[in-house]
Amino acid sequence: MRNLLFTLLACFIVVLTGCIWHSGVNETHFQVESSGLNWVDIRQYETTGMKRRIRLRIDGNGMVSLREGTSALVSNSFAANSKQENWEDIREKRVTLSEADTKLIFQSLVDTGLFEKYEEIPFVDEKPAPSTNDTSFVYVSANINNKTVGSADPIGKPELLEQLKIVILTFYQPKPMRQQRDPSF
Repeated sequence: MRNLLFTLLACFIVVLTGCIWHSGVNETHFQVESSGLNWVDIRQYETTGMKRRIRLRIDGNGMVSLREGTSALVSNSFAANSKQENWEDIREKRVTLSEADTKLIFQSLVDTGLFEKYEEIPFVDEKPAPSTNDTSFVYVSANINNKTVGSADPIGKPELLEQLKIVILTFYQPKPMRQQRDPSF
């Protein structure tokens, strides 16, 4: 009887340990719940040419804000150096999405690995390493289902980088160079 009780206790401990371990295994992939508190902030910086910046913020309530230009105000709403040459080069577009569309975008980013640890892109004097052919860097910060992610380093995971660029291009359609003088989006 004593051996049976000891065996049952040991089995209970093993099962409990397995359940606790298993609950932490898949924290990076989860089902997105609709919430006005969810948000994703994607920033893309060009490293050549006009050094254009793009910032896309999607809130859980469906509000999408897209900023584009070379001004520091694109990526930093609190920028204070108004004497910069390109200070006024900023355009903003706002769109409202349905709850289903917002949730779909968030879920696609979670499924692509937004909350997984991703590789850092190596830097050489603030320029991309020779192994990267891309002329832009993408950064992302997010809060989805009270899980947060953000990094001071550009995204290095190819699948996630591609998905983020697809999300940006969903809302941002760049104009040809000769038409960019038009201040309207």
